[in-house]
Amino acid sequence: MSAFVVRPAVVADAPAIARVHWASHHEVYVDTGRVARDAVEGWPMRDRILMWTANAAISSGVYPPPEGFRMMGVRVAEVDGEIVGFASTSEPRAADVSVSDVSAADPDRPRPLSLDAIYVLEAHHGSGVGQALLDASIGDRPAFLWVLDDNPRAQAFYLRNRFAPDGTEKFDEFWKVQEVRWVR
Repeated sequence: MSAFVVRPAVVADAPAIARVHWASHHEVYVDTGRVARDAVEGWPMRDRILMWTANAAISSGVYPPPEGFRMMGVRVAEVDGEIVGFASTSEPRAADVSVSDVSAADPDRPRPLSLDAIYVLEAHHGSGVGQALLDASIGDRPAFLWVLDDNPRAQAFYLRNRFAPDGTEKFDEFWKVQEVRWVR
């Protein structure tokens, strides 16, 4: 397998990030029976591209986060010039709340830093791409994330990276899945 490169996302990456997002949702959720095909396919590629265009623009500083958006970070992993994975993070905006007062702004955030998404195409699982994306996105900082309660591969990955469930669960109405919050 070729070497990979992890770098900050730029706006031009949005279609490729959306493609990885779509394919990963099928590989990890639909193909395993965790999520209904209609839910994944009900989020069309056009809408995913628009979302990742906005996220990459905020992340790369093209424009500041609009009202209601958090500060974001988006990183991509490339193999031979093709994006094969991505990770996104978010934090409260400095104007919204100080890091020490995160719980006042959002009582559901046990840490200021959230790992919102990390996806790697199945062909690159086990290659180190996911670990490199996590390292580049959050390093050793305290953070939290939500993971499906029925995703042992992801849970093993987070456990290796010193995350642990904190006992908080929620049912995601859109995806129709139970999620567990992990914190470190």
